[in-house]
Amino acid sequence: MLSTLLDKWFKDTPGNDAFAERFIATARRSGVTQPMTYDAARFRVQVGESSYFNLHNAHHAYLSAGRGAQQQALDIFVRGLQAMNDGNDSAENWEQVRPLLRPIIRNLAQLEHIRLSTIETMGWDAPETLQYRRLTDECVELLAIDHAEHMVTQQDGPPPEWGISLAGALDEARRNLRAIDPVDFAPIAPGLYRAAWADCYDSSRALLPELVNRVPVAGRPVFLLATRDVMLVAGENDTDAQELMFDMAQEEIQAGRTISWELLSHDDDGRITAREPATAALRLKQDQLRRSFRQDAYQQQKELLQRVHEAHGVDVFVATFLVYRNDTETFSIASWAQGVETSLPLTDYLSFVVADDDSRVVRAPWATAMPIVGHLLEADPRHLHPPRFLTRGFPTGEQLAQLEGR
Repeated sequence: MLSTLLDKWFKDTPGNDAFAERFIATARRSGVTQPMTYDAARFRVQVGESSYFNLHNAHHAYLSAGRGAQQQALDIFVRGLQAMNDGNDSAENWEQVRPLLRPIIRNLAQLEHIRLSTIETMGWDAPETLQYRRLTDECVELLAIDHAEHMVTQQDGPPPEWGISLAGALDEARRNLRAIDPVDFAPIAPGLYRAAWADCYDSSRALLPELVNRVPVAGRPVFLLATRDVMLVAGENDTDAQELMFDMAQEEIQAGRTISWELLSHDDDGRITAREPATAALRLKQDQLRRSFRQDAYQQQKELLQRVHEAHGVDVFVATFLVYRNDTETFSIASWAQGVETSLPLTDYLSFVVADDDSRVVRAPWATAMPIVGHLLEADPRHLHPPRFLTRGFPTGEQLAQLEGR
C-alpha cells in the first residue's frame, strides 16, 4: 500500500511532449549525434534524414516502470535507438542472425497502424510488405531479432538474402525460444498462474504448448495474452480463476502494449484457438475486456485514417467507437448520419441520425439492424483490423420505423 501511494505521489508521469523532450535529451547524453526532430502528431522522433523512432512503447514502459526504475526503462530504448542508427540491427548473413530469432505475438491492429502510416505517405496503392502468421482473429505471430539490449521486429519478414521463408524463419524462432531454460509459471492466486520469464517473451510462450500444459490447473489450460508481458493461465474447469483472470487483464491493459481479449487454448495439434467462455458471467467480463481493447484500437485507427483522408483528399467521415456505461449494461455505439458518407466501426449498437429532424435519433442493435439495412453497408477491404464499414446511403422512413420497433 505504501509503495503504491509513493508511486502515485512521486513517480514521474510526463505527457507525450514532455516525454519526447526527455527521450531526446537522454539520447544526446548517450552520444546520439544525428539530427533529431520530434513529430508530435505521430508521437515519433525523426533521426537523420529518413529514420523514425516511434515513442509509444518507450512511453508506456516509462510510465509502467516502478519509482526509481524509470530512467533505466528509458535507457533501454535509447540504446535501441543507438544500435539502430549504428547499423547493428542487421546481421551479415543467415548463420549470424539464426540464433537471435524469436517469435512474438501481437494484435493485428498493430499492423493496421503500420500500414495506414505507409498509406499516408505513399497512397492507397502502396505495396503490401507486411509478413505474419495469423493465429486467431486478433493475434498474429511476427518474427523478431533479439539483440543484447533491444529487440527488432521484422515486420516485413526475413529479407531475401537470408534465403528462408517466413514459415521457416518462424519455426526456427520457436526452436530458439524453446531452448531457453524453462521456468515455472508463478502462482498468483488459487488456480491462476502467470508466465514468469520476464524477458520480453512471456506472451510468446503461448506458442509452446508443452510449457503451458505443465501448469497445474483444473482441466485443459486456458489463457489470456493481455499484454506483451502478461500471460495468465487458468484451468478450463475453474471458473473462479477465469473470472479473476479477466479482472486482472482489465487492469493490466491500462499500461498499454496490449495483445488480445480472447480466451485462448491449444487444440489437439498444439495450435492456438479462441474459445467461448463457459458461463454468462465470464462472457460478460470478456465483452467488457473486448470493448476496452476495441476502444483503444479504433481511436488510434481513426486518428491515422483521418490523416490518410486529409493527405489524399478523401471526404469520408470517420465515426468514433463510443462506449457507454450505465447501471445495467455497458455497450458500444457509433453514429450513422443521413447524407454523410461514413466509415463505421463494428459496434454493439448503431445510432441513426435523421437529417431533417435533429431530434430524431433511432438506436438499434447492430445484429438486429443488419437484416434491414445491411445492404447499405460495404465491408471496407482496405483495413486489416479492426473492421470498418462504408455507408452507401441511409435507411428509408419505413426502414427506420422497423428499426424503432426492434
